[in-house]
Amino acid sequence: MKIRVVVADDFPLVREGVVRALKHDPALEVVGQACNGQEALELASSLKPDVMILDLRMPDLGGLAVLEKLRTEQAAVRVIVMTASEQAGTLLDAIAAGAAGYLSKRTTGEELRQAVITAHGGGSVITPSLASHLLKEFSSSARGEQSTVRPLLGQRELDVLRLVVQGKTDNEIGAELYISPRTVQNHLTRIREKTGLRRRAELTRWAVEHAIG
Repeated sequence: MKIRVVVADDFPLVREGVVRALKHDPALEVVGQACNGQEALELASSLKPDVMILDLRMPDLGGLAVLEKLRTEQAAVRVIVMTASEQAGTLLDAIAAGAAGYLSKRTTGEELRQAVITAHGGGSVITPSLASHLLKEFSSSARGEQSTVRPLLGQRELDVLRLVVQGKTDNEIGAELYISPRTVQNHLTRIREKTGLRRRAELTRWAVEHAIG
């Protein structure tokens, strides 16, 4: 069975190039193309693709917002972010929001095809030139701020936050910790109050930066 792919980018030439690259592998099938974030969500809902290749900067709804919605509404879709940005912060935000892969637009067609296959199989893919950013972030976090942050949160709050980092929903967190989804939400409310952060992606990034997870 072919791997079904949706390509989402607001530049037609970029979409066409990605589609053309994917067509070189008979195991991959492009089932839809989106020119903005809202259309990407609609195609994910109607077509149920296996993998989505997503640009972060799109009109109507940005890529990070699309990632967060897909994680809660279409969790089975594996998302590979493909962007011109090579900034560490953008990479961390995408991973925090649930991306299975992060590729630079310098990526070759062969690398893109392999990334789709890897993501579909449950793996993660990061362009090698960008992976060093992630390693540096983890390294500096582990050396520096871990001891000052943990006292801020209670043990159960830390448990909940670790599972948020893993991309789990409130129901999944509750099942793993043997607590109700409402109790999970109460813990998240207290975590948000203590950290001053509101969005789930912000909490995930904060946890990564402070070596929680």
